[in-house]
Amino acid sequence: MKNLVPMFIFFALILCNCNKEEEEEPSQDLIFQSLVAEEDTLVSGEVTNVIATATGSNLSYHWSAFKGDILGFGSEVIYASSPCYLGENQITCTITNGNNQSETKTIDIVVVE
Repeated sequence: MKNLVPMFIFFALILCNCNKEEEEEPSQDLIFQSLVAEEDTLVSGEVTNVIATATGSNLSYHWSAFKGDILGFGSEVIYASSPCYLGENQITCTITNGNNQSETKTIDIVVVE
């Protein structure tokens, strides 16, 4: 019986150590460096790449365009101008990291006939 107690303690310690989840590394702080379009003036119906540059971990990107369409996802998308909306068209990107920190930047692209 004396031999069973140390063996029980040994197995209990092993089970406790096996059930511990590995700790995740904390997410790095979000730094949204820039939001740029390859072309800042488009003829109605044209497209341009829009690029968000940021550092941090577990980054997610949310894009919106007040006028026109956003095609794609991630840090680089395509903005497709609409023939119905001339003038300044606003594109917005919000980036969120694993700590739920977020930053938003906006640029304007001018659409002409």
